[in-house]
Amino acid sequence: MGLNTVCMHLRLQPAMNRLTTAKPMKKAGRPMGADVAVATRKNILDAATLCFAELGYAAASNREIAKRAGVTSGSLYHYFDSKAALYRAALQDANRLLINAYLDAAREIPEASSVDQLCLGLERAFAVARGRPGMMNFASASALEIQRNKELDWLAREDAEAFPLFFRNLLKRARKRGELNPEMNIDAAMNVLIISFASLAFLQGTQVDEAAFDVSLKAFQQMLRGEMFMRPS
Repeated sequence: MGLNTVCMHLRLQPAMNRLTTAKPMKKAGRPMGADVAVATRKNILDAATLCFAELGYAAASNREIAKRAGVTSGSLYHYFDSKAALYRAALQDANRLLINAYLDAAREIPEASSVDQLCLGLERAFAVARGRPGMMNFASASALEIQRNKELDWLAREDAEAFPLFFRNLLKRARKRGELNPEMNIDAAMNVLIISFASLAFLQGTQVDEAAFDVSLKAFQQMLRGEMFMRPS
């Protein structure tokens, strides 16, 4: 081996060593930072849902929500620029989860009566809510909260009236199928269902024993089916 060849080999060796000891490239996929952001956003929404359910919109503060979510107030504003924006995001999330539970149940039994679809939907929605404390109370109180607080006026109709629209459509289906008393006013019946839904949400939030709530839910289902009272023979 000549002198020139030896010198060239010595110059190239460090570079070759760097190449052979370089760390392997990370596989393509979702960045770790994105996963953290998604998890943080979910924590904030969960904390906001619980705060709004317990304290109401006016009394719930971003500081308290941030504290429960385990983030700083500054971090919270990175995701939501106002309390109203956070309320809307939490409401959209709750509506999506609960109404999808109803709709999925209805798709399972497409030819069933409207009351049977409603009863199964109730079971599925409250099952979903068990994993998200405060969600039922929050969702059921949202229409009243929006009326009380002017800064929530900008909420879209589909956000503010998601449950009233769902119940109204269910009642219209029942009428079309001859399952609803022809003298029943749909808007009045819708209001009764909303109030009942809110009462069940309150029961779920206050009855620690799930079995006790299930008994209450079954009683409501029996009432919907006309099985609560019996005519004396």
